[in-house]
Amino acid sequence: MFTKAITVGVAVLLGAAPAAAQQRGTVELGAFGSATSFGSSLNMRSGWGGGARVGAFFTPRFAIELEGGGIRAGRALGLADVNVGVIAARLTVTPLQVGRLSVLLGAGATHTDTYFIESYGPHGLLGAKLRLTPNVDLRIDGILDYMANQGHTYGGLHAGLSFYRSPRSLTRTVTVAGPSVVARPDPAIAAEHRRLQNVAADYRALRDSLARPSVPRAASSPEALATMREMIHFAHDQSELSDSAKAILNDKVTVFNANPAMRIVIVGFASQPGTEAYNMALGTRRAEAAKAYLVSQGVDPIRIEIATRGEGQLVVEGPGELADAENRRGQFRLLIADPYLAVPKK
Repeated sequence: MFTKAITVGVAVLLGAAPAAAQQRGTVELGAFGSATSFGSSLNMRSGWGGGARVGAFFTPRFAIELEGGGIRAGRALGLADVNVGVIAARLTVTPLQVGRLSVLLGAGATHTDTYFIESYGPHGLLGAKLRLTPNVDLRIDGILDYMANQGHTYGGLHAGLSFYRSPRSLTRTVTVAGPSVVARPDPAIAAEHRRLQNVAADYRALRDSLARPSVPRAASSPEALATMREMIHFAHDQSELSDSAKAILNDKVTVFNANPAMRIVIVGFASQPGTEAYNMALGTRRAEAAKAYLVSQGVDPIRIEIATRGEGQLVVEGPGELADAENRRGQFRLLIADPYLAVPKK
């Protein structure tokens, strides 16, 4: 019965995870070895075993997990060893992430079963994950379970590997026929479409302003126009400009000086680690650093505006160093200050 319960539970969660993961998160598959101490009240000693775990993230920091395992435990008074089966379901949160290390807290319920005793009770977890690759973690959990109908508590240690399946690999295409089905636009896709329209309009305004005889044509090359769309990136929790960021800004200065009618808006962004208020302030510091450098290179400060989005408008969703590196950035929007030169957006 225990083996069937694990098989059914894992199959149900695996079947449900792809649908949720398409919208909200990643699927985690893990295997572990375990060491468990039962104490003397059940005439059981320490035991060794292993198990498997499957989880689905519904935000980058919260996940639902189902875990099953088996333990071979020794017994007191000369009794034969006994097999113990454990199934646990819990909600797990990642309250702290520092570099590649993440701290885990979890709570839920557990079912413990041997041939002579069966019990249910609350279940707790304190653990840590160390990122080995973008898709593999080393995970160690401390487990504490309470057998409600026995009044007994036992604990153990799980150590193993977790493997992650990105939601981007779970995309399914569904074709629906019939006039009765009304397609509803996805808000995120609509917002991205508007953003791309605005970028295209700004590009056309810049192109047309550079084409006028009154504006120097030195900045009208494709390379110069591409420079306008380049973003600068920052190190983790830093607002100082790197040498590569300064090189990008130097290229922009050439175009700014060749087009005195331009107004520049610098927007600072941050990655997900940290509070919302802290990330908003960090985005402001990054935008101010870029503005100060442009002013030091001769750009009139009255032409430059700054803004911050904090951790909003992420380029790459989900946890991890690769996503964080892409999100902590500064990007530029170019506006035409002279109404005669402005090209209205449609």
